[in-house]
This record gives sequence, structure tokens and C-alpha cells, in this order.
Amino acid sequence: MKKLIAALVLFFATTLSMNAQEKELSVQELAKKDAVELAQLVGLPDTQIEDFFHLFEMKHEVLTNKNLSVERKTEMSHVIEAKIRGTLSPQQMATLEANTAVFDRLVGKATKTKTTK
Repeated sequence: MKKLIAALVLFFATTLSMNAQEKELSVQELAKKDAVELAQLVGLPDTQIEDFFHLFEMKHEVLTNKNLSVERKTEMSHVIEAKIRGTLSPQQMATLEANTAVFDRLVGKATKTKTTK
């Protein structure tokens, strides 16, 4: 009986560990996709792509966390938008704002509306 319980505990621990790793990879993949899309849209140099990758990685980690409140996720969207505005030139920002669907998704507004429904 003890061996059976130990085997079940080991099984569930392994399963949870694998799920956590898969979630981490998907967050990184989403962040990379966002950074590359922004770079292609406004013409970013390679150094800024890496910076935006880390910013979007943080965004996806926060927005996919089910334990955080809607207010915290909304605040993250405001922080992301402020960081984007502070980093991009006025011409780059105008290009990004002209494509509202991409802009909303990059700052997390599209994700926010999906989670509130």
C-alpha cells in the first residue's frame, strides 16, 4: 500500500512539473512572437528586440496568472504601454498606433477582454 501511494505521489509530482515547464515555454514563445512582430512593424534594431522580448515575457507571465486580480492585470497593461511609448520614437509609435489590433494585443488589452468575459 505504501509503495502504491509513493508511486502515485511521484506520478503527480512529475505531471505537475511537466505542466509548469510547458507553460514557461509557451510564455517565452508568445513573448518572442510579440517582440518579432513589433520589430517587423516599426523596424527595431536587434538590441531593442531583446529588451522587448523580456518586457513581453513579463507581460505574458502576469496575464496568464489565474491568481491575479483583473485590476493587477489592467495595471500591467498600463505599464507595458508606458514602456513601449517610452522606448519607441514618435514615428515608430505612430506606426504602431495606426495598427490598433496589434497595439492592443501587445499592451495586453486584447487578452484582458478575453479574460473578463
